[in-house]
Amino acid sequence: MNRRKTLASLAAGTAAAMMAPITAMASPNPDARLIDLCRQFDENERHCLSMLPGGANAVDDDQERDRIAGPLREAQQIMAQEITSQRATTLAGFAAVARSLGLRDLQIGEPDDHDGINDKLIAMLVRDARRVA
Repeated sequence: MNRRKTLASLAAGTAAAMMAPITAMASPNPDARLIDLCRQFDENERHCLSMLPGGANAVDDDQERDRIAGPLREAQQIMAQEITSQRATTLAGFAAVARSLGLRDLQIGEPDDHDGINDKLIAMLVRDARRVA
């Protein structure tokens, strides 16, 4: 290979390497719908949590809180069904689902808080997804 061809190949390879991240960023995330559903789910969950005693929107009466939160919980059931009917195919998709799980189940805690292997692994995934966020 002569010098001109070598330099041309090197330049083309460098240009392709530089464009790859830009192209990847411009490409739609295959988990975009899943991530958006998890975001909506999390918004509803945060709103429900804010109604608990001590929350920003605390409703002290349990029955009144249940009445107000009822439609949000129903919407979450529908979103949960749609979330679980999809398959996460990217790290961002997996992280979104794990964060939603961690927000929904505040009892998950840390892996060392659990005895069962499944619970330890779930807690690890949730913990690490929270750090990725």
